[in-house]
Amino acid sequence: MKSSDLFARAKTLMPGGVSSPVRAIKPNPFYVERAAGSHLATVDGADLIDCCLGYGPLILGHAHPVVREAIERQLEKGWLYGTPTPLELDLAGMITADHPAVDMVRFVSSGSEATMAAIRLARGYTGKQDIIKVEGGFHGAHDAVLVKAGSGATTLGVPDSAGVLADLVAHTRQVPYNDPEALETLLANDDVAAFILEPIMGNIGPVLPDGDYLADVREITAAHDVLLILDEVITGYRVGIGGAEVFYGVKPDLATFGKIIGGGL
Repeated sequence: MKSSDLFARAKTLMPGGVSSPVRAIKPNPFYVERAAGSHLATVDGADLIDCCLGYGPLILGHAHPVVREAIERQLEKGWLYGTPTPLELDLAGMITADHPAVDMVRFVSSGSEATMAAIRLARGYTGKQDIIKVEGGFHGAHDAVLVKAGSGATTLGVPDSAGVLADLVAHTRQVPYNDPEALETLLANDDVAAFILEPIMGNIGPVLPDGDYLADVREITAAHDVLLILDEVITGYRVGIGGAEVFYGVKPDLATFGKIIGGGL
């Protein structure tokens, strides 16, 4: 069956025929039958070079033999226990060893859940309500961060999606990326729990931080008793061991990771 036929069926089963908007390619997405290394084989018989690699986690490519063999060994022992397992301690130990700012780890199921938990933790710890994000920054699909781009630092957050209540984003402010002065101005007048940002913008980019921007952000947030959350769901382990935290030498109060931590599983 060709991709066009599969997509026609998919549209009867899933809204828009896809599970993510990024896959809504016109006239239809291509459907993959198998993959190995850097190549994808489609149901239409095409051999494609994959420059996305699962949007990041497959840094070793598809079906790497060493990874596949490790998965096969674990499958023989089972794949869902619903209990603690020694493996999670090994993984947590690796993450804390690689990141000087990370003392402890809480595992969740998605990047969206990670940023949602980090924001909730920041609000609970500080007792403050407002958060700040960067215009155009993406921190998952939960209501507090689905704020319309361009609403600006001087206005309340405006929902970026139908179904998001205005009351839920009223406590989310925005500032431009690479603009520490805008952050300083906003923090001088607002009671803010946390500033969450992608150290390297990925949703509209990539856009790199200018000069000492991340160091300035760290200094400004610390001066105003605002927690700094580095959202490394995209950059973690992809700009190097230790992610952007180590690469740029900035120590956040909280950090979120995703995708590559699970290696594509």
